Amino acid sequence: MKKSDKSVAGSSCLDEESGLYTPGHFKAALGLELARLDRWERPLNLVLLDLPDLVGERGWAAFGRLIRASLRNIDLAARLGDHRAAVLLPDADSQRGRRWLVSFLAGLNRDPDLAGRPVTFGRALARPWEGRQTEELLALATAGLGREELALTAAQGDGEPDGEARTAIAAEERNLLFAGFQALGAAQNH
Repeated sequence: MKKSDKSVAGSSCLDEESGLYTPGHFKAALGLELARLDRWERPLNLVLLDLPDLVGERGWAAFGRLIRASLRNIDLAARLGDHRAAVLLPDADSQRGRRWLVSFLAGLNRDPDLAGRPVTFGRALARPWEGRQTEELLALATAGLGREELALTAAQGDGEPDGEARTAIAAEERNLLFAGFQALGAAQNH
C-alpha cells in the first residue's frame, strides 16, 4: 500500500477518501490472518483508532496517508466508519503493538492537518490456539476503546517519542534484524 494516492484510490477494495482498505476486505484479511495464527505460532495485534472530530475527504486523506506510512509490509489498515480505522499487525505481540502506537502518535503530532485532535484506541491480541474469531477480536478491540493508560492525544509540536519509547523502538528493530539474520542463516544451512 505504498503506491501513490491516485492509484491506491482506484482499487475497488480501497476506500476512496482514505486510501485504506474497506471493511469487507479488512474482515476477510483478518479472517485469513487468524487462520494462519496457529500455523506460524505468532501473535496478532488488532488496533482500533477513533478520531471523533475527523471529517471530510481532506482529513481522511491525511489520516490514511499517516497510517499507511506507519505500516510494515505485512500490516494492513482499513477505514471502518466515519471516525474509526483499524490496523492489523500480524506477528506482533502486545509490546510491539504499543510501540506502533507510540510511533503513530509521533507522526500524528508532526502532521499539520491532524495535530491537536484527540485519539482513542482499543487493542485486542490474538495468540496461537486461542480460537479467536474475526468478530470476537473486533469486539474485544472495540470494548477497549479509550480504556488503556497510554495517552494518545496529539498536541501540536510535541515532536518525537520520549527517550524510553525511542529506545524500545530501536531495540525492537535490532531484534527483528537479528531474527532476520538467524532465519537467513538457517535457510542457507539447509
